[in-house]
Amino acid sequence: MVNSSFQTLNNTEASNGKRSSTNLIALPTQQDAQSQAWADASTSGARVFVCHIYEQGKRNHLVFSLPFNLLLEMAKLQTADTKKHKSNAEELINRPLMSPHVDEIAKYLLETDNYILPPFIFNSKTPIKVFAFGQGSVKLGYAVLPASVELYVTDGQHRLKAIEKAVKERPDLLNDSVTVLVVQEDDIDQIHQDFADCAKNKPIPPALLAAFDVSNVLSKLTRQLTKELIIFDGRIDKISKTLGKDPNYMFTMNQLRVGMAEFLYGSSRKQVIESRSNQQKDESRTLLEKAKDFYLQFAEINDAWKLLLKPAAQTVNLDLYSMRQERIDFNTIGLQIISRVGYLIFFGKTFSNEQRKELIHALASLDYRRNSELWKNSVVIDDGNGIKKIISQAAAVDKAFKIAVNQVEARTGIILK
Repeated sequence: MVNSSFQTLNNTEASNGKRSSTNLIALPTQQDAQSQAWADASTSGARVFVCHIYEQGKRNHLVFSLPFNLLLEMAKLQTADTKKHKSNAEELINRPLMSPHVDEIAKYLLETDNYILPPFIFNSKTPIKVFAFGQGSVKLGYAVLPASVELYVTDGQHRLKAIEKAVKERPDLLNDSVTVLVVQEDDIDQIHQDFADCAKNKPIPPALLAAFDVSNVLSKLTRQLTKELIIFDGRIDKISKTLGKDPNYMFTMNQLRVGMAEFLYGSSRKQVIESRSNQQKDESRTLLEKAKDFYLQFAEINDAWKLLLKPAAQTVNLDLYSMRQERIDFNTIGLQIISRVGYLIFFGKTFSNEQRKELIHALASLDYRRNSELWKNSVVIDDGNGIKKIISQAAAVDKAFKIAVNQVEARTGIILK
């Protein structure tokens, strides 16, 4: 039995109105807390878990580390069904489950050795008894969880189902653990608000994702290209979504990634990238060298790109914004066209080195100015006021790509497709 002389903090503290996820029982030492927790659990068949307790938003939160097997055993879901709960989804804790998202996470767990999963957030409608000690803002405690405790997932249902799916193919994952945050809350509106608040984190911009996600072959190769090829080194914006009027950068990181996809796979469509990018991990270095070879040879011939063969620090007066206004090859669309033709040259038919050089020479020699008749009514149209507007639709790129192929074949007498 717990010594009644110890201080017990109830679920609602009259002094300040704070709500707690615990019946927090403060004890003077760790030994006292541990002994009392085990004594309490032994009389009820409950489990004891080490946890940390901290205060946030007028509520005390409990933080556990749980192995996957216990996570799968203890976590409960109350998921809205897209067909059954159209009119009362707000009465359930979880949003509808999206199977593609589950599959995406499971695939990540199966293919990534150094994976990382964010913490889960659980909700307990009834307070959990915790024997705690310590005077700081973060306390250590021993939580007593009875078999009847209901821990519903507020945030992390897709990760939970993904783990459940992945461990069937990779049982060794059961030896891993995750962090779990437990919040006591019996108000369904507040539970939903907790979930909505968790979702307010701003998604990683595409440029940063391309720069940081080295687990993906395409992103990793794009990142390496910016470091190893003088053309792009210092001229790729790795943070912004768009370049605007910035004169110092040629492409954003995500735009260059699109170009690399065209060169490596012949397409930048999402389904093509997903089906191809991780099939080539073992040959990534070879792919990178081919990309460097292609863009370097192109720059040695193309008059505008030739200016990029000097380090960025030595071309401070080069206005890349003006280049983007005057030409299509300093825009994503032009990069896509050039790179897709490059795919045919390096990964299509088998060509000799001399034939490749001849084909790249012809490609680099095309007129990439916006006012060129070559791209009229494909990726460039006149807006009626004399402004040459670039069209970014996939159909326009496909049309311009065919124009480029026809031009290269006509100039070299070599059939690309």
